[in-house]
Amino acid sequence: MSWYEKTKHSVRFWLLRRLPACKQTVEVISQSMERPLTLRERVLLKLHLWVCMWCVWYLEHLQTMRDALRLQENENDDVDVPITTRLSDEARERIRRGLTHNS
Repeated sequence: MSWYEKTKHSVRFWLLRRLPACKQTVEVISQSMERPLTLRERVLLKLHLWVCMWCVWYLEHLQTMRDALRLQENENDDVDVPITTRLSDEARERIRRGLTHNS
């Protein structure tokens, strides 16, 4: 490992020990979807995301779900047909059989 990589690793490890835990960071990530974060929250979040890949993945998954839900809402606004009528008869029958079989 080069001196740069060693230094980067040391700084990340040092930050990881001093930053809020993932549990608190996940709460801040979720809140960031609903409200603007304070400067302190943004800085701590950016630093945490720099050292924690798990929280980066969590943020990416939340953003993907939010985008998918927004896309679904936009599609529903364009069409006045209920979602249940969009399924084919074959698909409805497969679902019905699956629910009956599992009950």
